[in-house]
Amino acid sequence: MKSAHLTTKQMMILVCFISFGTIFFTLPRTLAQASGHSGWLSILLGSLMVIPTFWLITQIGSAMQEMSIIAYCLSLFGPVFGRVYALLFLLPLLFFAAIIIRILAEIIVSLVLPETPLELVIIMLLVLRYYLAQGGMLSIARWGEIIAPVIVLMFVTMFALSMENVDLERIEPFFSASLMEVWKGSLGICSTFSEMIVLLYIYPQIKKKAQVLPALLWSMFIVLCLFEVTFLITMGTYGSAFTQRLMFPVIELVKDIAIFEFIEHLESPFLAVWIFINITKNSLLFYACCVGSRDWFGTIDIGNLMIPISIIIFYLSMIPDNINASIVSFEIAKGVTFWLYAFVLLTILWLAGKMKARRTANEKPA
Repeated sequence: MKSAHLTTKQMMILVCFISFGTIFFTLPRTLAQASGHSGWLSILLGSLMVIPTFWLITQIGSAMQEMSIIAYCLSLFGPVFGRVYALLFLLPLLFFAAIIIRILAEIIVSLVLPETPLELVIIMLLVLRYYLAQGGMLSIARWGEIIAPVIVLMFVTMFALSMENVDLERIEPFFSASLMEVWKGSLGICSTFSEMIVLLYIYPQIKKKAQVLPALLWSMFIVLCLFEVTFLITMGTYGSAFTQRLMFPVIELVKDIAIFEFIEHLESPFLAVWIFINITKNSLLFYACCVGSRDWFGTIDIGNLMIPISIIIFYLSMIPDNINASIVSFEIAKGVTFWLYAFVLLTILWLAGKMKARRTANEKPA
């Protein structure tokens, strides 16, 4: 397995993919259901709420030195309780890796390959991210760099061509929701950004660690702008009531795009771009699962763990019964709980690290 020294640009591309990848196609629906026309305000509030989590990530990352978050838990809490506490980080990561690949497979089957067995698509996606992750973080980061310009071009094209269908009256009123509804919508956004804690699994491989916090903030700002534009254009095209009924509002948005009035049905290339984003995100999550499992079991090489973890992820991904359970129920559950869950775990870890550092300093001879 090759070691890597990720540049700041590579790290920003990866964390943008982490936040933007899975939620993009369903974002307008979930926000419209939670906070109606005020979904744009939920995006802004949720982005601001996650800043303390970013600060915790950088503080813990600096304290870990050359360890991943799982090894750091073991060093703080010992081999027994440390492994128990580390599971609180590792098990949700495995679950996210499984459910994201299930969501991706569901969308491919429902929109592109309706006659293909879901299990076959999941296996195919697992093989893709297995080979991408096999090259290590450098392979994943370079793949992200290659596809990033294509993704930017496609999204600029989508936003520009969709503007002619936008009616400002469908977006108004901008402040239609109560504070509680705005708060409810912001939780999903905050939980989405909180997925960036995956960086703590690969923190030793980041080249310029002093730039991590500014990079996280800039990445959040970029994704925030993409979320805002996506939400406002979708709402301006369909209105709140109709957007709430669409499973994949952005797909419907792309279907309505026409170039020169004769090039239509552009959803396939946009879906392909979205698949590229999620393959990158899935590969990073899979690699992080392997790194975390290696440190938890105390092995040396993550290569021996990749196939067993792939099998575990496959069976976990098959747990949801249908597309509604795998997409809608997952969004609701994660939106309500994950931000607070991650923040509490990171806060405890940060405090434990501070206490250990203070205890070590007091034990040193004067």
